[in-house]
Amino acid sequence: MNSNDITIGEVFFKESEGAHFYRYSIEETNKNIDDYDSSIRTRCAYIIVTEEESEKVNKDEKDKKKILNKVKDEYSKYLTQAITKESENLTKDDLTALTKINIDKKIVNLTSLRLYNANSYGSVLKAKGYTYAYNQKLEDSLKQKGETKSIGTLVFNKDSCQKIINEEQIRNLEKESAYIIVSVPYVYNIKKDSPKKELEVIIYEENITASYMPEVVVEYGVFFDGTNNNIYNINFYMNYVEFLEEPAKYIEENKGRDLETKPDIKMYDTIQEYIVSEPNPKMNDEVLLLLISQIDKAKKEIRYFDEDSNLETEEKELLQSLKANHARKVFEYFVEVKKKLNTSEEKNREEFIRENILVDDSEDSSFVNGETNISRLYNLYDGADVKRDKTILSTTRFKLYESGAGTNNPFIQKGYEEDSVLFGSGLGGEKFLTKDKTGIEAHIIYTCIKIAEQFRASKISYITKLYFDVFGFSRGAATARHFICSILNNSEKSDDKYSIKMKKGENIFTPFFGSNGIVFIDGKRYYNPLNTQNRYYGSGRSRIKNPYYGKEKISIEFINFRFVGIYDTVPHFGIKQSNDFESLNLNFFKDGNDEKIGQVVHLMASDEFRYNFDAYSIFLDKNQELQKTDGITLSGGKKFEEYFIPGSHSDVGGGYNTSSETTLLTKRYVKDYDKIPINIENILIAWNKKYNWLKTNNISKVKLKDDIKENNEDGFYYCIVPEVITGTSMLQPVLFLYMHKKEILNKYEYVTLKIMYERAIYKDMTNGKHLGKKEALEIVPFGSLSLYSLKKDDFLTSIYKVLEVKGEFKNDDDKYKKLKDNYIHHSSKYADFVNKASFKNKDKTDFYGKRVIYTASGEKFTRG
Repeated sequence: MNSNDITIGEVFFKESEGAHFYRYSIEETNKNIDDYDSSIRTRCAYIIVTEEESEKVNKDEKDKKKILNKVKDEYSKYLTQAITKESENLTKDDLTALTKINIDKKIVNLTSLRLYNANSYGSVLKAKGYTYAYNQKLEDSLKQKGETKSIGTLVFNKDSCQKIINEEQIRNLEKESAYIIVSVPYVYNIKKDSPKKELEVIIYEENITASYMPEVVVEYGVFFDGTNNNIYNINFYMNYVEFLEEPAKYIEENKGRDLETKPDIKMYDTIQEYIVSEPNPKMNDEVLLLLISQIDKAKKEIRYFDEDSNLETEEKELLQSLKANHARKVFEYFVEVKKKLNTSEEKNREEFIRENILVDDSEDSSFVNGETNISRLYNLYDGADVKRDKTILSTTRFKLYESGAGTNNPFIQKGYEEDSVLFGSGLGGEKFLTKDKTGIEAHIIYTCIKIAEQFRASKISYITKLYFDVFGFSRGAATARHFICSILNNSEKSDDKYSIKMKKGENIFTPFFGSNGIVFIDGKRYYNPLNTQNRYYGSGRSRIKNPYYGKEKISIEFINFRFVGIYDTVPHFGIKQSNDFESLNLNFFKDGNDEKIGQVVHLMASDEFRYNFDAYSIFLDKNQELQKTDGITLSGGKKFEEYFIPGSHSDVGGGYNTSSETTLLTKRYVKDYDKIPINIENILIAWNKKYNWLKTNNISKVKLKDDIKENNEDGFYYCIVPEVITGTSMLQPVLFLYMHKKEILNKYEYVTLKIMYERAIYKDMTNGKHLGKKEALEIVPFGSLSLYSLKKDDFLTSIYKVLEVKGEFKNDDDKYKKLKDNYIHHSSKYADFVNKASFKNKDKTDFYGKRVIYTASGEKFTRG
C-alpha cells in the first residue's frame, strides 16, 4: 500500500503536495462557522515528525498504519498544549495569522485557514486541482452535493515541512528528514459581553488528522549502450556531414559567377558567400568567427563538450578551441570545392569528416557506427520532467543515456577523446586502485553522478518511489544487469509489490562507491554524490575534502526496478574471454532477488558465433529453448523472458549501417592453384543450405580479395595465392574462401526494436496483445513508434508478425531465406583478432563452432 493511501482524517494529495481537510462548524448548533467573523479565527495547529522520532515511538513496528496511529497519539498532545498556551489571555486584536510555539524542542505551527463555502469536499478538490484525488481517492458520498459547508485546508509539501525540521535541528550537522505531519483544527469564538473581545478556544480533537509526507514518484529511464556505441559521437559525425552539404553545393553552383566582393567580412551572411565572392579567400579571425557562428546555427546541433568550444564569440579563447581548429579545416574543404579539388557529394563529405575532424576514423569507430536500439529507445522515452495524465497519479520523469563501454562519456571527460581500442574489447576491471575509464564499472559511476545532478538541478531532495526502467545492449546489457543486481544485493524487499529499500546505512550508490564513498578511475577520484554529511574523507594529513559536503541531501525511500529490457548480454569484463560470474553481478535470481524486480526481457542473437562474444543467459539453468519464461508480473504477463531471435549480435541490438559485407570464411592449404577442392566446395554448399546465409551457391574465383567488390555480386569467392610454410622457405598454395553480400539492409533492427517496445507497453506479449496495455504505473512511458514504423515495409511487417509472440522460422522457409540473405550480418571472420569465430563444439561440416553461453550462475554451455 502506498504511503498516500494511509491517512487519519480527510487527507488528499496532488503531485508533491498534500492537504488536510477540516469542516468548521458551531459546536452547539452544528451550523457553519462562516456566520462569524472567521477570517483569522478558523485555525489549525500542526507538527512535523521525523522518521527517527517515529522509530523511537514505534521501535520495530513495520505496519505503516500502526506507525501513523502511534505517532498521532504521541504528538497530538503537543498540539493541544501549544493551542492552550496560545489561547491564554488572548484577545481578537492580539491574534496573528501565524504563531510558532516550542513544546519540548518541537515547533508547533498555529495558523489561520481560508474557508471554502462549498456543497461538497469534491467541489474543493476540483477547485484546488486535485484531479487524481477526486477521481481515485474521494469517497462517492463526499462527492455528492449537499448543504453548504465551511471547509478549511492545510496545504503542505516536503520542502515546507523540512524547513521546520531544519529550524528545530539548526545545531545538528546532519538534519533528519520530515516524515509525518499531525494536525488538529480549532476555532476561536469571541466571549459574550467581553469589551476586550477576549477569545475562547474550541479544539476539534475528534478531527485530529495525520499523514505521511506526500509521495514523490519519479520514473527514470536509464539506457546503457553497447560497446563502441555513443549517440553523441554518432550525432556529431552525421550532423557535421549534413552541415557541410548546403555550403558546399552553393559553392559548386556559384563558383563561376561574378559576385560582388564586400568591403567588410561582417557584411557576409554565410561562409559560402564569402568564399564564392572572394577571388582568393583567406582565413583570418573574422572569417573564422563567421564560420563558427554558422556551425553553431546548424539545423542539427554539432555538439562540442570541451569548455573553450562553448565560449561566446567575443571571448578570445574560442579561437584556440577544438571547434575553431575544426572550422579551419572545414574552410580548407570549402576552398577545395571552389577549386574543384573536392566535391559536395555525400561520400566526399563523409571522407573529409572522418579524416580531418574525427579522432578515430576506423570503420567500427563509435563516430561512424549506426544507431542502436538503445539510442532509439532513449529517444522514445518521454523524459525531461514530463508529467503523466492528470487523471492518474502524477510523476516526475527523467531519462539518461550512457555511452557504451570503450567510449568516453563526454559529460565526464569533457572532450572528444579517442575511443579506447583495447578497452572497447571489454576491459573493465581495476588496475591497482584505478578503474578503466571506459569500462562497465566506470560507466555506472558516471551514471550515478548524472542521476544525482539531475535530481539536484530539478530541486528533488526526497523521493518516495523511484521507478527505474533500465535498458542495455551488449556490454551495456551487462552494465545494466550489474547496476541492477548490485543494488538488489544491498537491498531489502518491502511489503509493496517489488519495491526495495536499501539496507540500513547504505544509499542507492553505495554498492558502486563502496563504504568509503570514493573510487578511482584513470587516476581521478570520483565521490558518491549522495554522501553529503561528511566534510572530509579520512583524517589527518591524508584527509580529502568531500566536494558534495553541504549540498542538498537526496533521500530515496523505495526503489522499483519496473522494466529491464536488454539485448544480447556480452560482458567480456577481463583481458581474456572467460567466465565473468565472479567479477560482475549478473544474476537476477540470487538470494531471492527475482522477487524484487518487475519484468525482465532478454532478446538474444541466434546467429552470433564469435569467440569474443560469449553471452550470459538470465536463467540459472542451461536454456535450450527458443523462448523461455518464468514468473508472473503484476499485469499477468511473464516476469522473465529470454527469446532467441534471428540475427547476429548487432542485428538484434542495432548499430549497423546499410553496407556491403565481405567475410573470410576459411583459409586452407591446398594442392594446386587451379580451383577450389571438391570437398571444400561440398562443405560450403552443405553449410549454406544448413544456415541460409545466401540464396545463391555460386562460387567464383578471383585473383585477389579486392576483385570481389569490383564484381559486386552476392556469392562465394575464392583466391589461391602462394604463402611461405612456417619454418621453411617453401611456398605452398593457400585458399582464401570468402562470402560476399553486396548490400545488407539495417531495417531489421526496427523489428527487434518493436519486439522490446511492445513488451514494455503490453501486459503479455508472449501471448499477444489481447490482454491490453499495462496499468498506469506499470507501463513504460514510451512515445509513438512512428519514426521507426514498419507499416510501409510489408516484408519486415510479416517477419515481425512471426516473431511477435513466439515465432520460429523453418530452415526451408522462403521468408527466412530472404531475411538471412538481405538483412542478417555474418559477424565472425576467420583469423580476425576481435571477430574470430568460436570453435566450441564444432560440427565437421561447419567452418566454425558454436557460441559459448553462460548461465546466470556461471555454468558454460552451447545451444543445439
